[in-house]
Amino acid sequence: MKETKDLTVNSADKLTVKLSGAAVLAALSVIFQALPPIFLTPWFMRIDLVAVPWVICWVLFGYRAALISMIVSVPIVGALGPFAGGFVGAVMKSLASVWMFTIPAVFTYKSNVNRLLKNKKILLAATVAAIVIRDAATAIVNLYFAIPVFFGMTPNQVIDFFTNPRFQSFLGKQLGLIGFTAYFAEVFFWNTVQGVIDIYLGLTLAVMVKKRLKT
Repeated sequence: MKETKDLTVNSADKLTVKLSGAAVLAALSVIFQALPPIFLTPWFMRIDLVAVPWVICWVLFGYRAALISMIVSVPIVGALGPFAGGFVGAVMKSLASVWMFTIPAVFTYKSNVNRLLKNKKILLAATVAAIVIRDAATAIVNLYFAIPVFFGMTPNQVIDFFTNPRFQSFLGKQLGLIGFTAYFAEVFFWNTVQGVIDIYLGLTLAVMVKKRLKT
C-alpha cells in the first residue's frame, strides 16, 4: 500500500513539474511575441522566436506539455506585440508551429527523444518532414483563409497581391516571380526559414538546458 501511495505521489509531482514547465515556457513565448520580429515580410509574416519555447517544452517535458504550452500562449500571441495579426495571427502561428514538435514527436514515438538528438539522419528526416507539412499547410490556409480574411481579398486577388513587387520580399524580386509561382515561393521559403529556426534553435537550447540540469 505504501509503495502504491509513493508511486501516486511521484506521478503527481511529475505532472506538476510538466505543467509548471509548460506555463513558464508559454510565458517565454509571449515575451518573444512582444519583441520586434527578426524579419517581417512585406505580406506581414513574422520571422521570430515565438515557437522556440514550445519545441524546448516538448524535449524537456513531453508532447502533451508542449501542446498545452502552445494552447495557453497562442491567444495572447495573436493579440500582443507588433504585427500580431489578432485571431488570424493566432490561428496561423499555431497551425504552422505545431508541426515543429508534433512531427519530431512522431519520429520518437517508440524511442527516446535522445535518439533523435544523437542521430543526425533521423533528425534531418524529422526536420524535412515537419517543414514540408508546414509549408503545404500554410500555403493552403494562407491562400484560402489567412490572407483573404486579414486583407479582405479573394484567393485570385491574393495571387495578384504576390505578383506586385511592393508585396514581395527580396526572393520574389530577385527571381522576377509572378502569379502562383511568386505566391508559393514566398510562402514556402519563409516558412522553411521559420521552421529551421524553430526546430534547430529549440533543440539546441533544450540540449543545453538538459546538460545544465544534469550537472
